[in-house]
This record gives sequence, structure tokens and C-alpha cells, in this order.
Amino acid sequence: MEAVRAKIPRPGRPSSHAPVRAASLAFAELDALSLAIITDKQLQRRVRALEKVDLEAIRAQIEKVLLRYRSEAPRPAAQAIDLHRHVMEGFGGEAILISSALLLDTLGEAETFFHLSFKTIKSKLGQLLGPGPSELALRMARATLAAAEIFGDIDAGRTYLRTKNFALGGAAPIDLLQTAEGERIVLNELQTQADGGPV
Repeated sequence: MEAVRAKIPRPGRPSSHAPVRAASLAFAELDALSLAIITDKQLQRRVRALEKVDLEAIRAQIEKVLLRYRSEAPRPAAQAIDLHRHVMEGFGGEAILISSALLLDTLGEAETFFHLSFKTIKSKLGQLLGPGPSELALRMARATLAAAEIFGDIDAGRTYLRTKNFALGGAAPIDLLQTAEGERIVLNELQTQADGGPV
């Protein structure tokens, strides 16, 4: 089955919160895209250069990276061992703000999700993160991009991930992303929806 590419919000295009119903989630492609966004050197420089940390401004920069990534020649899918290596080596500290900008609305939410103060997050810019925060950043990016794939764009995916879900025991999917098991549950639920299951 062929997977539908995540659509990037475009000016003047209304966002639909109804599932697009991708044939299946291409997890290796989502991993490659997540890794490309988190490790994009140009995006990292732009995040470091911001005078004031603004998740919405970072989200606009991410959209540019997504457009650039989509216009380039197809890249090979990410291998699980490569993701593991990147996580263990640690992503740049900008990964916290990049992944937060994909899904969260406020820096306070980022502090809560990553269990770090804003001062600590700010001090990590230009530094390598440990495996724990790197893993959380990857989970957040991967889940957001997977939801965007199913629901048609990042805004609709964000809405889904932040809304309580009966199929997840009444939890919002974002609440499950703290653990690998929780992320697996969220991605499995998204795959069920891609296969035509209920939202």
C-alpha cells in the first residue's frame, strides 16, 4: 500500500479536521522526516538566532524546512539503528524547541512535557541533549507528523493529539508520548484510523 505524504498547510487552504485516511503510515519515512527536521542545521541556527523564543515563529520555519525537504530528491527511509544512534549521541538542544513548536502552544507546555525549566531549555541551545530529552523530542515530532499524515496537515494533527480520545482511555494522545509504550499506542491508534477505524 502506498502512504499519503503529510500535507503542509498552505496559505488560503482551509484545514479540515476530518481524517484524510492514508492507506498506511510509512513509519520509516516518518522517522526520516522527523530526523531531518530535528537535525536541520539551518533550522537550528534560526532557532538560536531568535531574540525571543516564539513557538509560532519556529513552526513557520519548520514549514519552510518541510517544503524544502519535500522538493528534494527522495531520501532513503531512516533505519531504526540510525535513530537509536542519533538519540544516544543526543540531538542539538534546539530539538526541544523544534519538536515543541510542532505540537505545543506555549513554552510552559514545553517545560511540563520535557520536565525542564525554560532557563534550562534555553541553556541547552547549541549544546547536545542527553538521550532522555532527545527521545522525547523524537517522539513528539514523529507523532505530530504521523497525525498530520492522517488528518491532512499539521494543524489538524496537532488538534487530534491534544484532544481527549475515548479509544485511548479518555487520555489525549499527547499525554501518552512520555513513554515508548504510550507512543506505540498513539501510533497504533493513528494506523487504525488510517485503515478506516473510528476517530
